[in-house]
Amino acid sequence: MDVMVSAKDDLEIANEYFDLYMSLRAALRDGKIETTDVEAYLSYKEKLLPKKARELAQEMILNVKD
Repeated sequence: MDVMVSAKDDLEIANEYFDLYMSLRAALRDGKIETTDVEAYLSYKEKLLPKKARELAQEMILNVKD
């Protein structure tokens, strides 16, 4: 049985993490979630990222303008 597995590239994975980061950041600003919850969840998700995707995501986060 042939099955196609679509693999995501590092940039796509980094963009998904960045979107999650921005969503959680907005929820923090609105008081909908606790800081410790956000830190724990982002730490967990970051550990799952491939090295290149992690570097790209960190670069995106550093370039966020408030």
